[in-house]
Amino acid sequence: MTLNTTISVLSALISWALAVFLATQLLSGTFDGRTCQTTCVQTVFWISFAIAIVGLIFSIGGISIGKSNWIKIIALLALVGLSGIYITTILIGNFNIL
Repeated sequence: MTLNTTISVLSALISWALAVFLATQLLSGTFDGRTCQTTCVQTVFWISFAIAIVGLIFSIGGISIGKSNWIKIIALLALVGLSGIYITTILIGNFNIL
């Protein structure tokens, strides 16, 4: 596995794990009962988004430079989907789209 592929796969796994953590925290009941409050949720959101974008860049670079194998394609699809979720969340939050 090349460095691009390794970074892409690791960033996809970490970003999806953080996204699942965020969803669990946001859906875990009342605001006062959560272990991760507003600042924590914002921090985890932006860290996960940054990791997803970095992984997406490495994934695109790995596919365009070398021959594309199935691991690179899966990492790219996972990161594109996750980045789309984050960008949609940002657009809904900032522009009240709904």
